[in-house]
Amino acid sequence: MKLLGFETTDVIASVALYLDGVCDEMLLSAEKRHAESVLPAAEELLRRHGLKTSDMDAFAVDVGPGSFTGVRIGVCLANALGLAHGKPVIAVNSLETLAQPFQNENAPVCALIDARNGNGYGAVYWGGECLVPPAACELEPFTAALSEDCRITGTAAEDRAMPRASSVVLIASGRQGEKQVSPLYLKLSQAERMRL
Repeated sequence: MKLLGFETTDVIASVALYLDGVCDEMLLSAEKRHAESVLPAAEELLRRHGLKTSDMDAFAVDVGPGSFTGVRIGVCLANALGLAHGKPVIAVNSLETLAQPFQNENAPVCALIDARNGNGYGAVYWGGECLVPPAACELEPFTAALSEDCRITGTAAEDRAMPRASSVVLIASGRQGEKQVSPLYLKLSQAERMRL
């Protein structure tokens, strides 16, 4: 299976190529805007392997939650490539992406994304299964309710881990795709809140 994956929900974007169980990833500079850097980076990654976007079996993307603009960039790019090449698009959310590196541990993993002012997005996973689905939350009460053996990771955790495209493609490799995917917004954007 050949998968090209995008992670654009946070400050540092990344792209990853999954080739029959092997993953190659590029992290992008935080100084460049995602809209300008992600597609050229993907094309460079594909060139390294002598491939083109048309060679992919599917495209994978982190659909959020995260930066509203970043989420839209990744989702639009993956959907456009899927449409252009008649290939499926596979949605992965940011929280499961954060938990993926710990899926083989014998303990639950809480993924947390900082949404500022004590707010965030959280979910709990264990062995790849979702125990607490992704939701907007107040960080302190959410973490206070966790079991003592729960590992906490993410941009609102001590490890400050960010979602990575390598995790996006690893998760997506076990899923079926769709013609198009939609962003996962767990709350209204600031502009939408101000309009109400």
